[in-house]
Amino acid sequence: MKDWNTIYESRGVMQTTPSPRVVRAVSRFREEGASRVLDLGCGTGRHTTLLVDAGFEVYGCDVSEEALSVVSGLIEEGGFRQCDMTSLPYASEFFDAIICNHVIQHGMAADAKKAAEEMLRVLRPGGFLHLIVASTEHPKSLTGREIEPGTRIDTDALDGHIPHHFFSENELRGLFRDAAIEILEHYTGRGELEPEKGSAAWEMYARKGG
Repeated sequence: MKDWNTIYESRGVMQTTPSPRVVRAVSRFREEGASRVLDLGCGTGRHTTLLVDAGFEVYGCDVSEEALSVVSGLIEEGGFRQCDMTSLPYASEFFDAIICNHVIQHGMAADAKKAAEEMLRVLRPGGFLHLIVASTEHPKSLTGREIEPGTRIDTDALDGHIPHHFFSENELRGLFRDAAIEILEHYTGRGELEPEKGSAAWEMYARKGG
C-alpha cells in the first residue's frame, strides 16, 4: 500500500498556496488572542509558513518523515515532530489553537475518533480548533470499495490507496460533543490536492470547554 512517504518521494512538494479557509482561520486565531498553534498534518508546510508569518509560536507534526525533511528549517529546532494523529506527542492543554486541514479523514472511523480525542486533549480550556474533513457527499466516496461504514479504500484520488473516511454532520457533532461547535458548514468546490476534481467537505470551528 502506498503511504505518504512514498507519495512525497515521488511527487515532492505538491501544494504551496494556503487554503483561503485556513487563511481566514488564522485571522480568527489572532482575534482570539492565540499564541501557540499546532499545524496538525502539516505536510510540506504551506500553512505552517502562514502561521509563522502571522507571528504565532508554531509547531508542526506529520506522519511523513519525507514531508518534514522539506520544511525542517522553517521553524525552530524541535518544532516539527513526526507523529500519528491518534497519539500526539504533546502535553495536555499545550496549545491555544489547532489547524487540521483534510487530515483525520485518512484512516478508519476509530482513528478519527482517537484523533478528535487527542486534539481536545492537547488544547487548553477555551482553545480553538479549525477542522476541515471530507464529507459523505465527496465524489470519491462513490469510488473504490467500502471497508467499513463510511470508509473506503482504492478511491479515485492521488492518495486513494490510503483508507479514507467520509463524515456526516451527525458523526462530526458526535466526535466533538465535548466541545462547543461554533460553526459547522458544508461546502463543495474543486479539490485542494487535485483541483481538476470535485470536492465536498465540512469546515468546523470548535472551542474546548472548561
